Amino acid sequence: MKKKAEIRKKMKLALKTFDSSDKNQQTQAIMAQFLASDIYQRAQTIAVFMPMTFEFDMTRLLSDTSKRIVIPKTLPQRKMIFTDYDKDALFLTPFGVRESKSDMPVMPDLIIVPGLAWTEDGYRVGYGGGYYDRYLADFTGETASFVYDFQIISTIERNKFDIPVRHIFKV
Repeated sequence: MKKKAEIRKKMKLALKTFDSSDKNQQTQAIMAQFLASDIYQRAQTIAVFMPMTFEFDMTRLLSDTSKRIVIPKTLPQRKMIFTDYDKDALFLTPFGVRESKSDMPVMPDLIIVPGLAWTEDGYRVGYGGGYYDRYLADFTGETASFVYDFQIISTIERNKFDIPVRHIFKV
C-alpha cells in the first residue's frame, strides 16, 4: 500500500501535466453528470472549493444563481467553516487559495470535497491538513467529489479520522 505522501506527490504531478483537451472533455462529462443528479437537484446550499489552476475546474458552479454557493474558510487549529461566495470579497491565503473575507458561517446541505486520489468506496487522499475530515466528522448532509479517471486508486492507508465521500462523479 502506497503512503499518502507518495500518492500526493504523484497525483499533483499528474494533475499539473494532464492534457488540457482530455481534462476539458472529462470536466464537461463529470459536470454534466453532476448537474443531472438528484443530489444536485435537491441541494439548496452547495459548498464548493476554490480550485487551484491544476484542480478540477468548477467555476461553472460559482455562477449558479439557482443555488446558494458557499466556500471554505480555514480557521486556527485546522478548523473550517463555509461562508457565502462573493467574488468581490476574496483574499489569497498563504496556501495560495482564495477565501472569503466574511466570518459568517453557513451550513451547506451538499459539500463538494476536494482531494487528489479516491478509492471506489469514497475514501480519499487530500492535501494533508485534515480540514475536511474534521468538518465532515459531524456533517450530516451529502458529500460528493469530482474525479478524473487517473485519480481512482485501489487502496489507501486509512486512519480513524478519514471520512469517505458519499458520491463520486467520474467518467
